[in-house]
Amino acid sequence: MKKINFLFIACAAICALISSCSNDELDMIQPTENILPQTRSVSTESGSIAYVLSEGIWHANSPSTPGSIIRYVNWVPTDTLTIGDTGNDLIKYGSKLYCAVSGHSLTATAPSELGGIWVLDAKTGEVKSSGMITYDDPKLTGYKAMPRHLAAYGGNVYVTLYSGAVMAIDTTDYKPIASTVLSETYSEGICIARNGKIYICNSGRNGDTQAGSGTTISVLSIEDLSFEQNIPVPMNPKLIAQAPAGNDIIYFNVLGEWGMNSALYKFNPDNTDAITPVCNKVGGFAIGKEYVYTADVDWYSEDYETSMQKVNLNTNVVSRFAIDPGFMFGFSVSVNPFNNQVCFGQTSGNRLFIYDANGGEPLREVLTNTANINSVVFVE
Repeated sequence: MKKINFLFIACAAICALISSCSNDELDMIQPTENILPQTRSVSTESGSIAYVLSEGIWHANSPSTPGSIIRYVNWVPTDTLTIGDTGNDLIKYGSKLYCAVSGHSLTATAPSELGGIWVLDAKTGEVKSSGMITYDDPKLTGYKAMPRHLAAYGGNVYVTLYSGAVMAIDTTDYKPIASTVLSETYSEGICIARNGKIYICNSGRNGDTQAGSGTTISVLSIEDLSFEQNIPVPMNPKLIAQAPAGNDIIYFNVLGEWGMNSALYKFNPDNTDAITPVCNKVGGFAIGKEYVYTADVDWYSEDYETSMQKVNLNTNVVSRFAIDPGFMFGFSVSVNPFNNQVCFGQTSGNRLFIYDANGGEPLREVLTNTANINSVVFVE
């Protein structure tokens, strides 16, 4: 019976794949362009506040199960914010948190189905505006934007949109100040690299009616969001990030067809013609001080084992990070910059597993109230 139940969960998971007055440039601790979307707290002092973003369940019910952000102090929950359908990314920039909510679809018009951006005080979790901020889509005339992923630099937050566009938002009044329409669609992960370029994963091609078939990463200039080139990559790129200072290598993962052939790749921004495979089974990843940590679910294995790996940033050696404690369904990965602990978030479930930087047995298991844990952001 247990096998049948988990098979059902596995199928569901596969379907799920188909007002502040100051500008954050003035009070930011450090630019976040070299930190992976799931882990962007950049202070070096120890902290105890964590925000866990859970996506909810997209289109599973009518209405869908909304996503949430839970604020923890020493891993004790203090507040929960219901954010809508679907919570897709969370970053810290300066004194604020920014959360991208995708919404129901590219053509959603009902207020309850729209996507947008939440802005919260990073210390208290207080909402900094009247609620979720919606934006007009620069590519789809007459429709609201469907935000997917976030990055920040120079006092602006950059948002990829599922229509195939990127938008820059000023952190003083949260208004859009620039946008660029891409030739591709279903844009996902975004990385602002130290060479002044923006890299955007496109999980769709021009004219696609669903995500998953894209094979490009778009490159834009940070100065004016002008398009420069599309880099050919394997199918369905998702997340992208640059290694820490001193290492310019950019890593990205692809989910392949239906998320069944995921892998991690890398390239040097000075030579985008050379895309190098790193390892397989990488549905999610995050970059720490010494390693890239990865996770994915092996839906073909008997117990749907979560594969947890680490890649040495200096030697490129790939090794096992930890053994699945049992039906983890780990998919998202976050790194705590204060103590280097690694968090694996459950897909099709509400458990968060926390490990020491060296792996081994889980140090802690945290239960959230919402399925599909997307990321964890740590603050002082």
